[in-house]
Amino acid sequence: MTLMSVQNVTMRFGGVVAVSNVSLEIAEATLLGFIGPNGAGKTTLMRVITGVLRPQSGQVIFQGEDITSWPVDRRVRNGLALAQQLVKPLGSLSLIDNVALAAGASRMSNPLAAFMSRERSEERDKARKLLARVGISNVAESLPKALPLGHLKRLEVARALALNPRLLLLDEPLAGLNQSEARDMADLISDLVAPDRSILLIEHNIREVARICSEIYVQDNGERLLQGPTKEVMASPKLHKAYIGDGVG
Repeated sequence: MTLMSVQNVTMRFGGVVAVSNVSLEIAEATLLGFIGPNGAGKTTLMRVITGVLRPQSGQVIFQGEDITSWPVDRRVRNGLALAQQLVKPLGSLSLIDNVALAAGASRMSNPLAAFMSRERSEERDKARKLLARVGISNVAESLPKALPLGHLKRLEVARALALNPRLLLLDEPLAGLNQSEARDMADLISDLVAPDRSILLIEHNIREVARICSEIYVQDNGERLLQGPTKEVMASPKLHKAYIGDGVG
């Protein structure tokens, strides 16, 4: 069953067409890889899905509802969360407080109330479990500035999970990690797929995308190139043509 679909979306900036008549689908309990060369319009489409941008035409359908006009916060409250590439935790708060704050935000729209709720045992218990889920519970009381990038990437995933997403968007979670760290992070991402959670993985590391994703969507020059089972997509001449000079894998 389809969890989210992007239907014939076009996004322009002045006279520049960043995304042109693009469509994609992600089913329930699925890990979908989203790849494309630099300048393919991946970030633009992600911003349309999350509500940061509103397209000139087309629709975003989530859990059977047209959410194209919904603001970001309404999308989050209804089960759509993003873990960003540039991790920006609250530096004055420990990891557990950062995640507890996100857990509070999932229940209340008032930022101050969410901030105060981070001290509640319910939020802290949830935060501690999520930090354990992403493998960094041993540094729960540490400040973000004391930790390496790999830990901060996992913190960003934990914060997104605290919002109870049905669809989790991951924007370049492997960027900046060494090969071993990237593989471990990819394994974690694969394990996070659940009957009530799908993941859309936007990523340049094609090797890891092909290893963990059952299906891949490819975009090039702002247009849908192909979507299908990983083996078929990776063997497609269209994919290799799109990456000439950009280096596959």
